[in-house]
Amino acid sequence: MFRISNNTLFMEFNGYETIVKEIDNDFNFAGNLVNSILNMSCIYYGSSLKGRIKGSKSILGGSYKLPIMISEKNNIIFFPIKDQKNYTWINFNNVKSFEKIDNGINVVFKNELKKFFNVSYTIFNNQLLKSSRLWLVYLTRG
Repeated sequence: MFRISNNTLFMEFNGYETIVKEIDNDFNFAGNLVNSILNMSCIYYGSSLKGRIKGSKSILGGSYKLPIMISEKNNIIFFPIKDQKNYTWINFNNVKSFEKIDNGINVVFKNELKKFFNVSYTIFNNQLLKSSRLWLVYLTRG
């Protein structure tokens, strides 16, 4: 099974397959394996997806579209977005910038890959802010 790392840019399920985009590689898996990949990666780094969700709820409050700390040691945080077609999890630490365009946003990743997402600027920005808050809490805990 695939394991998330610092090289993972995003994962999405397009209705048919799970697509994992890395800095220098692409992987396609038949079916919706997003939650399985998230869970197995969390377990590899010392928790479970359920545990990570519980931790995010405790830190951030709420329960909707929470970012998940995949690995504290490696500072891997993923956050979800949903557009009309795809359900995507994005690696917070690999987002370089994003800009509003007509019907969504273009995200530029640290490797200069550009990807269009059909979500509002505000929704994407809110997800980045939640991820920043989660990361800051982990950094400042003793």
